[in-house]
Amino acid sequence: MDYKYYIIVFKSKNMAVYTFSILEKLGYKNFQLISTPCGIKAGCSYSIKFKNIRYFNIIKKEAKKINAEIEGVYLVERKSGNKKIEKITI
Repeated sequence: MDYKYYIIVFKSKNMAVYTFSILEKLGYKNFQLISTPCGIKAGCSYSIKFKNIRYFNIIKKEAKKINAEIEGVYLVERKSGNKKIEKITI
């Protein structure tokens, strides 16, 4: 099965959790808090996953309000059983 989604990685685990909690309180259902894949960042970290790149601006706006520093945005694609993670510039 082929699919793609995006991940936003924050400088700290706490900032990812806090940003996600704000998004939930605002009623957004398009986001998921996930463990950051080891291929992106080693250690115990969380990221926010979403399926449509249009949602990036929502996260960016809310993160800026609380000074949560975004470390990177990644596109994760699975095609023919192979998973590819690519850092993207927005």
